[in-house]
Amino acid sequence: MNYNINNNDDIIKLFQSQVQGQNHDDPREVVSILLTETVRFRDKLKKETGEILTVADTRVALNILKHYLDTGSLPKDIRPRQKSLANVWIDRLSLFEK
Repeated sequence: MNYNINNNDDIIKLFQSQVQGQNHDDPREVVSILLTETVRFRDKLKKETGEILTVADTRVALNILKHYLDTGSLPKDIRPRQKSLANVWIDRLSLFEK
């Protein structure tokens, strides 16, 4: 089943589940950026296209982000919406690091 991300609590739970058990000094800043950008992306997507961002889309985008952080490149054969969200995160995290 493909769940929609209708409220910010859904997004928070998803990101928290992704960082649990991983070794991060203090992931709160990064998670905050990911949360903020996901909400913006979700709202913009809905307003401009009428499409709904799903939990599955967000999970795939997280995997794309992880792949990018591990390899420096994006995986092939990914859906445009998922790639767009991952690119938003990559761009924002790149600015955060500077």
